[in-house]
Amino acid sequence: MTPTNGPGTLTLRTALGFGALALLALQAVAPVHATTLVHQDLRGLVRGSSDIVVGRVGTVRARWDDARRHIVTDVTFEVGESLKGVRRRLTLTQLGGEVDGMRLTVPASPSFRPGEEALLFVWRDARGRAQVNGLGQGKFEIRREPTTGAMVLGRNLPGLEVGDLRTLRAPRAGRAAARIPLEWMLAEIRRLVGEER
Repeated sequence: MTPTNGPGTLTLRTALGFGALALLALQAVAPVHATTLVHQDLRGLVRGSSDIVVGRVGTVRARWDDARRHIVTDVTFEVGESLKGVRRRLTLTQLGGEVDGMRLTVPASPSFRPGEEALLFVWRDARGRAQVNGLGQGKFEIRREPTTGAMVLGRNLPGLEVGDLRTLRAPRAGRAAARIPLEWMLAEIRRLVGEER
């Protein structure tokens, strides 16, 4: 006897077809996250940077790129000390930001606030536009420790905290991020820049 397919009966072939359509529909609306971050130690950041500067964020302005296809953010940075490259003002242009109620976010990309102090490792693209090297790996926020008054560095992006000063690897599970004295880091950068010459 052969089974009959009456009204309301769903065949295996029909069910598989609907399932495939549902998966395709989900893929069409699901966000895609494809940022791959290659870890850079301090030597790699120094070598891969055209500019290494300490200073203060001036303005932060998101806008559409010239083709109106992507949102980019321009960050002016007032250079207080240059360890390599540019000596005065630096303008960074990075992918991402918010314009006209639309937001573009790039995972692991650094954020900036007017007035904040930072140490930046910068590279330039083929058009000469300055960008932070290694996404958030190339930005260290500078803060004053409340108890000692010492100037220290840190990264505020989850997963990019520093546990080892030379390798810049993340701290082991359960351990706090390393205290990075600003003066130690500047001396180490100067040493590495000197090796390049």
